[in-house]
Formats: sequence, structure tokens, C-alpha cells
Amino acid sequence: MSTLPTYYSLSKILNRVKTIIDTTIAGKHFWLKVEIANINFHRSGHIYLELAESINGQTIAKCKAIIWSFNIPQIRQVLGQDFDNILKKGNEILCYTHIKFDAAYGLSILISNVNLEFAVGKIERKRQETIDSLTKEGLIGLNKQIQIPLVISNIAVIASKNTSGYQDFIKNIQENQYGYKYNLEIFSSSVQGNVAEVEILNSLSAINQKKYDCIVIIRGGGSKMDLDIFNSYEISKQVSKMRSAVFSGIGHETDITVIDFTANKTFKTPTEVSNYIVNKSYNFEQKTIKLYDLIYEGYQNLMEREASKLKLYAEGITNASNSFTRLRRGALHTLMNRLVSHANSFIKKESHRLSLINQEQLQLSRETVHNQQELLKSQLEMLGLLVDNVINHKRAYLLNALIVISSSSPKAILKKGFTIPMVNGNLYKGAELPKDTIIKLEFKDSVIITKYIKKEKNGR
Repeated sequence: MSTLPTYYSLSKILNRVKTIIDTTIAGKHFWLKVEIANINFHRSGHIYLELAESINGQTIAKCKAIIWSFNIPQIRQVLGQDFDNILKKGNEILCYTHIKFDAAYGLSILISNVNLEFAVGKIERKRQETIDSLTKEGLIGLNKQIQIPLVISNIAVIASKNTSGYQDFIKNIQENQYGYKYNLEIFSSSVQGNVAEVEILNSLSAINQKKYDCIVIIRGGGSKMDLDIFNSYEISKQVSKMRSAVFSGIGHETDITVIDFTANKTFKTPTEVSNYIVNKSYNFEQKTIKLYDLIYEGYQNLMEREASKLKLYAEGITNASNSFTRLRRGALHTLMNRLVSHANSFIKKESHRLSLINQEQLQLSRETVHNQQELLKSQLEMLGLLVDNVINHKRAYLLNALIVISSSSPKAILKKGFTIPMVNGNLYKGAELPKDTIIKLEFKDSVIITKYIKKEKNGR
């Protein structure tokens, strides 16, 4: 007698299961929220998926699913350009399904449609959650506090070199109508896909080792799903902490990504970023030209005023010297007349006195008078020479003074080949200056603008 327990064949059990499913839920369609655990685009045109449900990281349900090839065109039409972004491993989707059970192949979920609004809404919720987190951490607007240089020259660019957005940016900034030159350092990174976040973060980390005038993050247009990489919390956080100002030029007209909140400046397209950089250079150049014109005009006015002053000083010195010479000449003439008058008076007195002297002394007196006359004549000649010498000395002194004054004028100095160094509108006297300070060297017919490098002692 057999002792084996009652048993059933596998097919009988599974067919019984099929009967239960067919009579209860087979053919009934319903919306299912589920995570794509795995996906395979088969060469037959069908898409094979493994769906799962997890709670706190633990998988509590798993099942196979199929999208038949004849349903794919409709799903592509619904999802549009986000088809590949939504149907990928790790995404949570809301799909329209029904269940099929086969004894040989098991239970399968047949997907006939996928809801786009659910995927987009999930992106929007994630975006808002990221913004809220960054706001609580005080990172929103942090990069906006960095002051942008008046002229942008050194630029770090994060972009995918194979995109039209990158090509537009490079062409527009390198072939700008004003001929400005920029130092571009390109950090090639994916801007969508599984590796995009890691590559962009690596680029930002490398860029932050140096100081740039600005950092440009660009890509062309795309759907919400295409742009979702720029809603990344980690990327947005790193952007806010960059040492240099970050410009985002993401090709979207209406959608705003999270890095638009953490970047210093936001532009709708890569071309607009390049236009802003070029326009800053142009505006600075125009302001510099106007400032130079004002400075030069002020310099011309100052030189005219100083020349007028020098002319007045020269005329004043000439007049003063002439007056001084006339005054001294008159004084000397008066003195000479007094001396002559005094001498004549003395002679008369001596003649009268001598006439009273004894006849024996007459001859001696005559000799004495003669000697005195010769002496006076010699003294008058010496006095005349002395007067002429004083006048000539004073005239030579005044002439030398005029020559010194004339040779010390700025124009005379410039004609000799010397230059006048000016820093910020003031005469440079040899003090230490910050490196690259602008120095204007004024020559007779031109002005050379140079930069201060360093100061060396004479003989070194």
C-alpha cells in the first residue's frame, strides 16, 4: 500500500491560478505607481522590465512587465522627448496596465501607457524640495554676493563640447565684433544622463582650485527631464560655494532650474551669456575712453593755465629787473654827481686856502694841487668802472634767472627728452606702487601708458 501524500502537478496548480486570475482581474486595466528595477530594450522591439516596490530601502514586491512593440509609438507620443529620460532604471513611473498570467511564463504586467504629468510633477516636487533645503542652509544667493570684475577675461566653461549650445557660445565670444580676446578653459562634462552629475561635480571641484573671473555652465534647450540634472542638490550646493561668480546659460525660456537660484547670474541661452561678457568689455572700454578724454582735456586746461602763469611770472621778473636796474643806475648817478660836486667844492676851498699861503709855498701848492687832481681823476675812473661792474653783474644775474626759469618749464624739460611720470593724475616721485599700476609717461609729443612691475635701487 502506497504511503505517498496526495500531490498535484505544477501545471494543474498554475492553471488553477490562471483560472482565478482570469475570472477576477484579467482584462481589467488600472494605473500602477511602481519603480523600474531593470529595463531591457529588446531587438524585437518589445521592452522588458522588472518592476518593484520598496519601503525604507527594502523591496516588498517585484514583478516582470512588458511593453509590446505596438504600444511603444503611443507611449512615445505621450512622453515626447522625455521618453528615454522617464523609461530608465531607477525611475518611478505611473503606468496604465493590466495583468496576464501564463502557466509557462508566469505573471506579467502589460503596460499600455505611461503618465507624463506624474514624472514631471515628481521633478517639480524634487526641485522645490532642493530649493527649500538650500534656503534653510543659507546657500541661496550666496554666490550672488561675489563681485563680478569690470572686465571679464579668464573664464572657466562647463559644457558638453558636442552640443550646439557650446558651439554657439564659443563662436559668439571668440568671433565678437569688437575683437576682444578671452582666456577660456574648457571643462568638458556630460549635461544629462547617469554620469552627468559626477562629471559636473568633478569639474566644479577642479575649477575651485583656481580663481577665475567667472564660471560659465551652459547647455542647449531641452525638456524638463533633460534639464533635471540642473536640479541636483549636490550640484546646486557646490555652485553656491564656488570662489568665482557662476553664470548659468541653460537653453530654456520658461523653466527655471535650481542652479538658477544659486548662480550669480542666470541667462536664457549660452549666447546670452557670451553677449553679457562681451558687452561688459565694450562698456568698460567706452567708459575708459570717455575718462581719458576728460583727463586729457583737464591736462590741456591745466597746461594752458600754468603756461599763462609762467608768462606772467617771466614778464614780472623782466619788469622788476628793469625797474631795479633803472633804480640802481639813478642812485649811482646821484652818488657820482655828489662825489663830483664834493670834489669841486674841495678844490675850490683848497685853491682859496693855497692862494693865502706864502709865495714860497706857491710852487709846492701847485704841485700838491696837481697831484690831488690826478688822484681825483684816477678815483673817478675807478668809481666809473666800479659802477659799470655792479650794473653788469646785476644784469647778468637777472639774465641767468630768466634762463633758469625758462629752462625749468615743463615744455623745456620735455623738449630735452625727459618724461613726466603720472600716476592717477599726480606726479610720480618714486614711491612703491601695487603691481600692474598704470603709469603714464608724458613725452614732448606723446604719452606712453605702461605698468609698474617693481622698484630697483640705482646701480642694481
